[in-house]
Amino acid sequence: MNQIEKEYEELRYKTGCYYTSERNKQIIIYLLKKYKIQKVVVSPGATNFALVGSMQHDPFFEMYSCVDERAAAYMAIGISEKSNEPVVLSCTGATASRNYMAALTYAYERNIPILVITSSVSLASVGHLRAQVTDRAHSPIDMVYKSYQFDNIKDGEDEWNQTVLCNEAFSILLNVRKPILINVCTTYSTDFSVKELPNARFIPTITSAKDRPVLPQGNIFIFIGSHPKFTERQTKTIEDFCSNHNAVVLCDHTSGYSGKYKVNMSLVLSQERYVSKNRKACLLIHLGEISGDYYTFLRIGVNEVWRVNPDGAYVDFFKKLTNVFKMQESDFFSMYLNDNVNTSLSFFNNCNKESEDFYNRLPEIPFSNIWIAKELSPKLPLNSQIHFGILNSLRSWDFFNLPDGVESVCNVGGFGIDGCVSSHIGAALANPEKLFFGVVGDLTFYYDSNILLNKKIPKNIRLIVVNNGRGTEFRNYCHPASQAFGIGADAYVAAAGHFGQQINSAISNLCEAANIDYYRVEDKESFEKIESKLLDIVIDKPIIIEAITTPEYDNLALKTYRQFAEDSSSKIKHLLSKCPLVLRIIRLIRR
Repeated sequence: MNQIEKEYEELRYKTGCYYTSERNKQIIIYLLKKYKIQKVVVSPGATNFALVGSMQHDPFFEMYSCVDERAAAYMAIGISEKSNEPVVLSCTGATASRNYMAALTYAYERNIPILVITSSVSLASVGHLRAQVTDRAHSPIDMVYKSYQFDNIKDGEDEWNQTVLCNEAFSILLNVRKPILINVCTTYSTDFSVKELPNARFIPTITSAKDRPVLPQGNIFIFIGSHPKFTERQTKTIEDFCSNHNAVVLCDHTSGYSGKYKVNMSLVLSQERYVSKNRKACLLIHLGEISGDYYTFLRIGVNEVWRVNPDGAYVDFFKKLTNVFKMQESDFFSMYLNDNVNTSLSFFNNCNKESEDFYNRLPEIPFSNIWIAKELSPKLPLNSQIHFGILNSLRSWDFFNLPDGVESVCNVGGFGIDGCVSSHIGAALANPEKLFFGVVGDLTFYYDSNILLNKKIPKNIRLIVVNNGRGTEFRNYCHPASQAFGIGADAYVAAAGHFGQQINSAISNLCEAANIDYYRVEDKESFEKIESKLLDIVIDKPIIIEAITTPEYDNLALKTYRQFAEDSSSKIKHLLSKCPLVLRIIRLIRR
């Protein structure tokens, strides 16, 4: 212990003050130390005394005092310019932070990294005439690069959110080198008894090979959300990485990826009475954007997540984020090709075998969206593209693999039903020599049906409208609306009864007006009869097929596919659930 640390320890002993008990301050202080941000210019006040009091008793921080906030901000600029280090500014409520504005505008234009930590009472006080409360939700665009609002932490969700945002703020400060604002709230706690700062998750941004962390040993998943079609180079680097590290690529039909280490685990991981032994990995490498494969991303278990994206954004979808790699994906995989090489492929082989075993024993299901997907998925012609509606159609087709050379997309960005048909037609217009298939529900179709009367409808579209007379998603056995209301969900939640209750000629009339071939099918046999027409690669006229299903059959198909596998522990639990007396006796014995 050096002399400065001894003096601080004596001060702590005399005052009995260590760190504040306010968790939002603890996170900030812990991560300031991890990011090695130590210079702090402080102005006096009440709302920031928990933060300042904690810092002044920690020898890590190099503290400066300045009463005038305007002068304090310019002082911070001078310190930062001279030391080439980021500097923290701390002030209290009322108009204190307003006095920073001129200096921060200068710092913004000069790329000087100033971290402004303003303090306030709870954000709920804004707008209610409470004294010394100002609204800091919005800052001039040429004053701070980004601003954050940290209210008092009430639960684990608040802590997770503030931890990720704090890492993001400090990372931007160091990499972009412009002012960042954090407005942090206080409860005016006088408890400074915390002797050791509790850990907060440190999530650094990696921009070069020299800073890369060690690749952990063990099973690795690469999870890809929606993504533009991968280039040959990108695909090759992922394949090389997988072959060197026993990794498996998990992705849905929006991923744009078709490399040889892709495994479709949606059917396996959807099971309600079976838990896959291949669902866990030590590391998940997260690429792409939003995914519609709920079953996969909700069931896999991983120790940590590495996010790889050129934007460097702090996306912590799995709440296990430990590193952000701000770089091109191919550069990331190339960087790790020769680290901890493991060429056994045992993990990939196990996942692939399990997936294939499930497909080989699929049970029979009634005519439904899932049945149509099972029937058509292996037959789609080479070099075609298929568009899926949200959400039932995408999920139904995610159960099955598509042939090599077939592209697939879905409007998962906003995840709404609007525009699915228009996107399908727009893509077909852009490439008239290619077949474009589409599968949407009836509400999705009617929502966007005006596009059929557009000036020009391309000949190369093949659209299937699965018409169950409602938003059948809300009638599925596993949906909260169905569990709460049963058939009563039809009234408003599922919007049943619109558009003629499946028996009108609205779609056929639209097709006639737009010179589109129309077919209506109501069972497996009638669907199989028009398959050859649907899959014909000769492009002479657009085709729309209205497939009439029922919510009961769609629901039964989904339930059948999610409950046909059963492991021993799940079987016992299932049997016990039917024998409540036995279950009660077992619980009494355990007590």
